[in-house]
Amino acid sequence: MNVHTTRETNTEHTRDIKQVINKRAIEPAIIFMTGSTGFIGKETVKQLAAGDTKLLLLVRSEPRARVVLQAYGVKNFDRITFIHGDLSKPGLGLVLTDRQLVLEADVIIHAGGTMDVTLERKEAEQIFMNGAKEVAELAGEIHRTRGLRHFIHVVGFMSPYGQRDEKGEYIQVNKLENHESAYEEMKFHADLYIREHAEANQYPLSVVNPSTVVGPRPTGETEQTGGIGLLIQAIQKRFMPVVPGGSSYWLPLVENDVVAKTLVFLSKETAPVGGTYPLLARKEDSPSMKELLHLLSQQMDVPKPKWAVPLTWVQWAMKSGGTRISGVPAESVSFITNRTFPVEETEALFTRMGQSWPDIREQLPFVTADLDYRLRHVSSGTLPAGCIRSRIGNLAALGWDGEGEPWIIVHGLLSCADEMLPLGERLRELTGNPVWLVDLAGFGRSPVHQKSEAFEGQVHELLTALRELEGPMKLIGHSVGGAIAATAAFRSGRTDIQLGLLQPVGHNSNQTALRMASRMPRDFVRTLLAGRSEAGWNRMLQSKRDTDHRVIRRFAEKVRSSMQSPRIAGAHTDLLRWIHTGKGKGVQDKLSMGMWSKADQAKSTVVVWGKEDEDYHYPEEIDPQVKCVGVPYGHYFPVFQPHDTAAILVEWFNTKR
Repeated sequence: MNVHTTRETNTEHTRDIKQVINKRAIEPAIIFMTGSTGFIGKETVKQLAAGDTKLLLLVRSEPRARVVLQAYGVKNFDRITFIHGDLSKPGLGLVLTDRQLVLEADVIIHAGGTMDVTLERKEAEQIFMNGAKEVAELAGEIHRTRGLRHFIHVVGFMSPYGQRDEKGEYIQVNKLENHESAYEEMKFHADLYIREHAEANQYPLSVVNPSTVVGPRPTGETEQTGGIGLLIQAIQKRFMPVVPGGSSYWLPLVENDVVAKTLVFLSKETAPVGGTYPLLARKEDSPSMKELLHLLSQQMDVPKPKWAVPLTWVQWAMKSGGTRISGVPAESVSFITNRTFPVEETEALFTRMGQSWPDIREQLPFVTADLDYRLRHVSSGTLPAGCIRSRIGNLAALGWDGEGEPWIIVHGLLSCADEMLPLGERLRELTGNPVWLVDLAGFGRSPVHQKSEAFEGQVHELLTALRELEGPMKLIGHSVGGAIAATAAFRSGRTDIQLGLLQPVGHNSNQTALRMASRMPRDFVRTLLAGRSEAGWNRMLQSKRDTDHRVIRRFAEKVRSSMQSPRIAGAHTDLLRWIHTGKGKGVQDKLSMGMWSKADQAKSTVVVWGKEDEDYHYPEEIDPQVKCVGVPYGHYFPVFQPHDTAAILVEWFNTKR
């Protein structure tokens, strides 16, 4: 057969394949996907599962994958089939029946691979290079036999392949930079391999290059603690006093739901043209490294770095012992760059999607708070069934949605929404109503407030959150959260808010060592909180009543860990100083403890008071009309006795109907 005949045959075959693909385009697509339980993958599956797409998900363990996806919010598994396999194994470790299922796919989304910039070379090669070769082999076979509609590959934005010059032609890359980590290098080799394989086998290929990925809106929940998480960890430990590279450098960022929307859109295109899509904003529209670190430092409540040093100096310092001292890997600065990236194809794609590029500055406070908390509490555990993380106003929240009057619970000192989960879960069980637990500003996963005065800033943020909630509600506040909740309810002017105040605290402290210490300068108090040992917190939390001491020890351990965050320790310091020093005390502050004493509010308010509390006395400003229920516990009874607390609240509010 001569060359001319061979070319005609290939052209005819390609034309026939396209006709078959076009004919199938009107049918729901079958998508084979790797990396479905990863940070990007879970969000992509969640979005795809809401449609009529059939999904074949490569996983190493179906039970684990199902739990992970359910916890992320994937509810419908009717069109999901789990395929047992492994990217590092020959043939992906597929049995014959599963391989036959995969060969029925119309679209491949290859997003698999461990997010770990510290991977050793051998492991990185097994995961990325072996995975690329095996998935590409499947793509080639599908295309030869029935036509592959689209191959979508997800690879990091620092990959040098697929970039075009001013003439629109692909730039040739002779070799990679020798300072790339094994993780980056193998990902880039995999990128090149798949590009060459797609060109040789003539199937459509889109390469999606996410920049450093952070959590989606509205929560900013960033479980992938590499990337920007390493930078926040360095700030948290006060090991980032300078700006690496200066203002000409930047760290491109993108939310994982934006990446997922891009993958979903590409997977649904009936006639994909292929291309390379760096998922990042233009450099001039993004925060520089200096601006980024100033924003992060503001949220972390640490001094802003004043000086810029060459990036190479920071890398050298990290590799010359800085990593050993700080515990922060040298790769924490590997995604910082002074490069610009061609985004014309991306912008054209977003135009087709009907999307505009979001400003990452709006999301950074929530990403920072989430990562700061997450890095201090690595094993925070899974949420109860049906419980989700959300956001109300500028406050992080978690709880259960539903019908009826919601319970809104505001925690007190030394805790956050997570510690109030047992109380919230019990209220949900007893009433079936929606229950939302919020983190005060600077606590848990909530960003710090921008007000100069601690109490006023907290009230402002809670008021902002309450404005998003329509209709009657039950607002419950513990400790200083009670004073904040009562003040916010009064200032809202609403008459449909019923108050439950659990050990409310304002300026009603007894003479204690903490009261004396709180009169010291802010940084000194914060240092005291950060330096207190777990045993010290444990001694302080012990109650005179029979309480499970194992629970108290776990609580003390978490308090100790939380106080290592400058942000959380600073938020505690500000409220402690407000309580114990009477800072700013005057008419406004005096009223703040008496806001619920108005006659119309008093009758719909209940106070539950732990009579064993040695640090605070019952607030004398409270109107006698307010019902008070005494319990034989100490200050933290809502945390340690959640069932008793919930029963009292439900009984009281049921009698007020």
